[in-house]
Parts: sequence; structure tokens; C-alpha cells
Amino acid sequence: MKLKGSYAAALALLFGAACDRPTSGARIPVYERPQVALVVIGGKVPAQDGDPMLAATNRLIDNARPLGVELVYVRGAAGAAADPRVRAANDQVFASARGDAFSNPELDRFFRSRAVDHLVLTGLAGEPSIELTGRGALNRGYKVMVVSDAVAATSTARRDRALESLRQAGAELIASERVLAEWARRKRYLGSR
Repeated sequence: MKLKGSYAAALALLFGAACDRPTSGARIPVYERPQVALVVIGGKVPAQDGDPMLAATNRLIDNARPLGVELVYVRGAAGAAADPRVRAANDQVFASARGDAFSNPELDRFFRSRAVDHLVLTGLAGEPSIELTGRGALNRGYKVMVVSDAVAATSTARRDRALESLRQAGAELIASERVLAEWARRKRYLGSR
């Protein structure tokens, strides 16, 4: 009897992970002063030291708060180790039991409490996490940008498929330098009001 329970649990884990899909939830409201958040998804980076993806991710992290952008980290299961090469700029870390970071309802609550309607995603585990999180955000009405040069995956082909899937779903693919320029322009504009 115990063996059957273990076997069933193993099958649930095996097939549950394979069937992971984006979550859905209530649409976000229209905010009077909408905000932007940088979301750094993943734990260990499948990249070598000096990889341009790591440099782009860290450049975004370094500039987010000074340019008025919320910064959050999403990790796998609670207690999952972060890659020490990715800068830790704050303690806003949300654990996610599934590929879609919105499977943790605290993440959506955090964004709503800060009037965030625009998410900029970097993915240290490009597939399926970045794709599922992007789709979960789009399902709720967030504007989604994916930083194409700050996404890593197990292979270039899988990364490209995930990015193209997100583009087709309505996310914007953008380079990190353009993101930084837009953040700086937004900060100047808000400072002039």
C-alpha cells in the first residue's frame, strides 16, 4: 500500500511538472500613477562567468532602484539557492513552487500594493519559468517586457522558442540598454511633473 502511494506521488510530480501552465487571476486595475518592476527570475544561471547575460542582468539590477523601478527576485522552491554572480540588491524574494511566479499569490499582491502595471522580466531559467511567468502576467493585464539579452536557458534554441512564444502572446522583447534608456527617460519625465 505504501508503495502505491509513493508511485502515485512520483507520477504526480513527473506529469504535474510537464503539464505546468500559466496561472490566471483577476485583472489589475488602471492606476493613476502606474509603476514599473524589474523581475529577476531563477536561481543558478546556466552561463559562464563574464557571460553578457549576467552583465546585462546585473546592470539592470544596479540601475532599477536609482531610476525608480521596483525590484523583485523570484526563486524556485522555498530555500532555493541564488546564483552568487547575480547581485542581491534587496530582500524582496518570492518563492514559486511552479514555473509561473504568479503561482505565489504574494507576488501579485506585492505588485498591486505598489500600483505596478508594467513588468520587465529577466530570466535566469528561460524556459519554462520566464515563459510561464510572462504569460501569467499577461493573463492578469500587466504590460510585459522581456529583456532578450538578459535571459538564459538550457540551450539557445529553447531560449529562442520561449522568447518567440512570449512575443506572439503580446510581450515586448527589448534589449537591456533600451530598457535603461526608457527608465531614465521615465524618471526625468516624472521628476518634471
